[in-house]
Amino acid sequence: MHLRLNAPEWDGGGNPEKEASCRKFRPTREHDDFFGDGNGSETQAKHICNGTYTERVCPLREQCLEFALVNNEHYGIWGGLTVLERAYIRRFVPKNEWSFDSAPSKETLEAIWPDRVAGGDEEE
Repeated sequence: MHLRLNAPEWDGGGNPEKEASCRKFRPTREHDDFFGDGNGSETQAKHICNGTYTERVCPLREQCLEFALVNNEHYGIWGGLTVLERAYIRRFVPKNEWSFDSAPSKETLEAIWPDRVAGGDEEE
């Protein structure tokens, strides 16, 4: 298997201002915000990507999301969106309009895939 799109430079090419926000949150064996630990931690990852805590949206959020959409990444938070949010974009949004802003609301996801929307994992 090969990637259809290469990953962005997560380290920002050595420029801290362009470094991916997720690089500051290293996973451990017991906990990983971006790939979950079964306790709804994915919400924390969304906040990290979207700048909720730092008031600074990750400078690589759109590139990260594009990477996950093009390569059909099935796990984790990428570009501030969950697996279901990305699945919605891939299925219902024209490819030339893929972006973070085309993410569906929780209500939209519940209407389309009621059996797949978990209680707290799709928090906005």
